[in-house]
This record gives sequence, structure tokens and C-alpha cells, in this order.
Amino acid sequence: MSRLKVLLIIFILIAVTILARLFYWQFLSDVEKRTISDINPDEIPAPRGEILSRDSYPLATNQEAYLIYATPKVIKDPAGAAKKLAPLLIPEKFSTISASANPDLISQKEQAVEAQQKNIMSKISNNDLYWVLLKRKITAQAKSQIESFDIAGLGFERDDKRYYPEASMAAQLLGFVGSDKFGNDTGYFGLEGYYNSILRGKAGHGANTLDPKGYPILTSKFKTTPPQKGSSLITTIDRPIQFIVEDALEKAVEKYGAKDGTVVILDPKTGHVVAMATYPSYNPATFSEYEPGLYKNPAVADTYEPGSTFKVVTMSSALDLNLVTPTTKCTTCSGPREIGGYEISTWNKKYYPNSTMTDVIAHSDNVGMTFVSEKLGLDRLYSAITKFGFGKLTGIDLEEESPGVVRNKPDWHQIDIATASFGQGLAVTPIQIVQAVGAIANGGKLISPKIVSATVTNGKVENYPQDQGTQVISQKAATQMTEMMVGAVDNGEAKAFKPKGYRIAGKTGTAQVPLAGHYDPNKTIASFVGFAPAQNPKFVMLVRFTEPTSSQFGSETAAPTFFTIARELFNYYGIPADH
Repeated sequence: MSRLKVLLIIFILIAVTILARLFYWQFLSDVEKRTISDINPDEIPAPRGEILSRDSYPLATNQEAYLIYATPKVIKDPAGAAKKLAPLLIPEKFSTISASANPDLISQKEQAVEAQQKNIMSKISNNDLYWVLLKRKITAQAKSQIESFDIAGLGFERDDKRYYPEASMAAQLLGFVGSDKFGNDTGYFGLEGYYNSILRGKAGHGANTLDPKGYPILTSKFKTTPPQKGSSLITTIDRPIQFIVEDALEKAVEKYGAKDGTVVILDPKTGHVVAMATYPSYNPATFSEYEPGLYKNPAVADTYEPGSTFKVVTMSSALDLNLVTPTTKCTTCSGPREIGGYEISTWNKKYYPNSTMTDVIAHSDNVGMTFVSEKLGLDRLYSAITKFGFGKLTGIDLEEESPGVVRNKPDWHQIDIATASFGQGLAVTPIQIVQAVGAIANGGKLISPKIVSATVTNGKVENYPQDQGTQVISQKAATQMTEMMVGAVDNGEAKAFKPKGYRIAGKTGTAQVPLAGHYDPNKTIASFVGFAPAQNPKFVMLVRFTEPTSSQFGSETAAPTFFTIARELFNYYGIPADH
């Protein structure tokens, strides 16, 4: 064989080897490359959009924070590095424990540092890894301290964390930001959850060419796709009013010994939520330190029997159909009634023969309401209930809303028609009650409640369209019902708490808590719903307490709280007294 042929064969073998190796790198090593990508992510987190009050003050914004990672192959003294890093990477609840704290807390901090040191050591001592995450969302101060250690093999990426300037204000309304199963920032509950897809923005990417072992090829071209910040939300929340409500609510829950309390305030003309508060609450920035039961928003998630506040729905529907007038006399109000084998009586065992419909509302007379329910009948009562939005979602832009419970019409019996007229046998949410009474305040027009009025994307504001509403009762019926509710406030059980000189339309509610097929005689839901000024309503408000212990009645708990907040609102809005 000639020397030329030998060289040719050698060149061919070399070429085949190179091609085979290139084929392997390009196709067969795909799984390996994906694994490397998983441990060496090139995703650049996007800044999350802000949540702003109606005056553009941030209710939820972003605070400078960083992701810290390590390159184990580069770290020369893993044990020394772990020892230095551990005190700065322990959970925040331990890092704030000072040297002067009690011994138990100091011991907990020491244990946390020891556990974190072991965790870091296990990560950075593995030389098979090129990139390993040590912790996300460390503070700028912690980053600065770590950089002062001058440890080769550590790196940082911007990884802002959610910040709530007003701490626990409107917590259940806002929700919080946690991590999903992939470690990505994700909104949960409230506005953070409902609008997560537009708040989270679009992550950027770095495109660094890697060799088969996962090392960057430093001479390759590095291209970066910058992240796009999420859209910000402009809400309808009035921050001073939210503060007024939360302050009053906390004091009231403690004063009346209630399990919890909820207040919702709407602008009846627009359906905009002006304030929404629950107590007890939590801090969204440190949500993991609280019981998960506090995360839900009772204003939209809790269902309860509304009791006497529901009487305004029944009565206004009868007025709308001209079945009764405010002066129509009740011919069945001289004593308790038996309906479907059950006795219906008044809450205080007092009876008012020949009382007018206005009197029935003022006295909160259950027997009088059965008179109205018989005028309506099942079909018209059921239609009224659904027209006012019960048994379905209001469409409010919050996660976890419940539609409430209204049984199918074929399942109703004679007694159900009677009890539903005064708010028993069906379950509603606080937001549904506010929406329904808001329709009465708004001339009979039902408007879907909303919290976000506009979004801001790349500096461009997009206003959301205003709901035009649906006429559920006539203007005349709404006006008549308003005057009857004014009479209920002026002549009812809570009249002593009413601010002088103002015409306020309202209705108390005291509903027993259903328990295993019967009602608990010692536990109630106390509430008061109303609007003011009656002639040109600026706000509609619901105050609700769960199981108050100082008094079971809405007239002695929820009503005084309503009027306390209403006084502040009259001052805030500059609404003068009528006389």
C-alpha cells in the first residue's frame, strides 16, 4: 500500500471520528444539555407590576433583593464559605433575633444557623455542579456583607421581593406573592392571585453558549433578552377610608368579643369598592408566619344566612310589582303564625296588628315578612332573589369568590318561601348583600362591584369600561324602599347611635348560625347594611361580625360600628348635616 493511501485512510478515520463526535454533541447529548440547563437557568426574573390605590400610592410594590448562587468548582474552602454564609441566609424570623433575646430564642437562631450551614455545605461541596442556587430574595444589605467576604465562586442576580408599604392594610384584598412548584414568583389570593398573569410580566433570557460539560464558552457571543415588567393596577381603594375602616373594625371586634369582622364600602353609582377590610388580618410580606385560614377574604368567600338585612330585597321586589305599598297593612301580624308545620314568630315576641309595611321594616317583623312573601309567591320571590344577584358570582375581580347557596326552585316548600323572605334558608356573601343594597341606593340599578379601574403597561394607562348595570326594580320602588329604610334607622333599635342631622337608610340583621340541621341559640352573625346620604348616596356599607359575645344583636354591635365609620366618612367627604 502506498504512503499516500495510508495518509488518506488516516484522514478519513479522523474525519469520521470528528463527525461522529459532532453528531453526538448535536443530537445524542440533548438530554444531558437539558439537565445542564435545569441547573444553570438563564431566565432573568421580570419586575412585578405594582398595585396602587386610587391616588396612585403603592399598596404593593417591589423591594430590591437578590438571588445568590455558587459555582462549587471554583470555591476553594467550602467549609469556611458555608460558615460565613449561614448566619446571613437563615430565615428572616430567625435573623431578627438579637443577642439580648431570651435564651430559647437564641437557641432557635443557633439551630437555624447550624442547619443552614449544613445545607450550604451539601450544595457547594459537590464539584459535579457548575451552578447551584443558595437562596432567593436576600436583602441588599446581606448581599453587601457577603461581597465583603471576597469568596470566589459566588454570584448574584437581581431578584426583587414583594413589599407592602402599609404592612397588613387590605391584606385579604391584596393577597400575597409566593413561589410555585418551579420556584417562580406567583400571586395567591386577592388581587395578586386574580391578576397574576398581567402582574408577573415576562421573564428575560440570557443566551450563553455552553460546552458539552455545561461550562460557558467565554469567547462565544452573549445575547440577552431583557425582562418586561408586569402591568401595574390602579385600584378604586381610597387609602384614608381604608385606614378609617380598619382602625374602627379592629376596635369593634375586640370591644364586642367577635370571632371576626368584615366591612365593605362601595360607591353605589359606579360599583367601585372604596374600602374592604377584615379583622383579624395578616402581613402579606410574611404570610408564611400566619395561619392559612387568614388568607381568604371573607367579604367574597364567606357564606352566611343574611337574616333581616335580606328583608329589603323581599320588600323592594313586592313594591316593584305593586303587590304592596309602604302603607299597606299587614292582616296577619297579630301573633305568631304556623306555616308548613312550623311556627313563625317575631324576634322579640312582640306583635303589631295592622302594622304597615313601613312598620314591618322598622320593627324587623318576621311575621310581617311572611305576609309579603305570600303576596309574592314562589315564582316571583325566586325571580327577585336571582335578579338581585344571589346564587351567582357578582363578577368582582378577586380570587375565591363564592356564589352563595340558593336551592333550585323545585326543592322549595311552603316554609322555605316564608323563611327566605326574612333571610333564612339561603346563604349569601357580604359582597352580594352590598351589591343588592347598592341597587336600591342607585335607583334600582344593579352594578357589578369592581376593584381595579385601570392598568398601566409601559407607562400607558388603559381604563377599564364602566359597568352600565341592570335595572332590577323601578326608580319608584327604590325610592319607596329607601324611605322605609330611613324610617327603620330613625325608629328602630339602633336609633340611639345614629349621627344627628343625617338621613341614613339602613337595616339591621341578626342571623343564627346553622349547626347540624338546627340553629345554635347562642351564636349569631350580626350585621348592618345601609347607605347615606339617603337622598343622594355617596356610599353603601356593610358591617358584619361573626359570633359577637357582648351582644347577639346587630343593632347593638354592627349598627354602632356602621355609624362610627359613617361619621368619619361624612367628615372626609365634606357632607353637611341636613339640619
